[in-house]
Amino acid sequence: SSGINAEWPLRPGNRTFSCTYFVFTVCVLLSRFCEGIYSYSIVMPEVVYATKVLEPTDMDAVNETDVDESIEKIKSNDGSFKECNVNNIPLDTATVDSITSALCRNTSLTRLEMCNCNITDDCIEGFVNVVKTNQTLESISLETNKITGKYLKQLALALEANSTLKELRIANQYYTTGVGDEMAISKALDKNNSITKFSMNWKNTGARNQADRCIMRNNDIARKKRQGLL
Repeated sequence: SSGINAEWPLRPGNRTFSCTYFVFTVCVLLSRFCEGIYSYSIVMPEVVYATKVLEPTDMDAVNETDVDESIEKIKSNDGSFKECNVNNIPLDTATVDSITSALCRNTSLTRLEMCNCNITDDCIEGFVNVVKTNQTLESISLETNKITGKYLKQLALALEANSTLKELRIANQYYTTGVGDEMAISKALDKNNSITKFSMNWKNTGARNQADRCIMRNNDIARKKRQGLL
């Protein structure tokens, strides 16, 4: 009796040993299986992003535009360079100033895309000068940057001196625009007859409605000009 009690309970052939060995084997197999899945997952190829800008509004696309080359084309007034798209390229203040300074003397470019370029208030004076002096640009897009309402207002006020710009996009800024600045922007639009497309994130319903009326009026003016009625 004492010999039986002292017998190792997990010896081969013992039922308890067989069950324990089976459980152990299953655990080992599961462990190796999981390790295999983990090893497979870490060698999976990384996501490959597009190498060309497919859509101007796609803020995740990679833009391979040579900024320095674009600036030189603007400076030289290259007649074949009609559109400049530097979307999604972080630009420092000096680079932005080079672009706006060159645009003040350019008579060829018609479309400027500078969305998601990390543009701040420090650069807006250059854009104000562009709006006041350039008579060739028809579209300017500055969406998804870091421009405050105070300087968006300054840009809108410059529209009074412009009669050729048709599109201005300034929506989706990092900072929220105050109600006072929104009202000033909508009043500035009222003094411009050429803007037919305008984007901005409005908070004030009155300012938005006034801006909508201005854009509708300008579209009606543009339609009458196309029909030769003006």
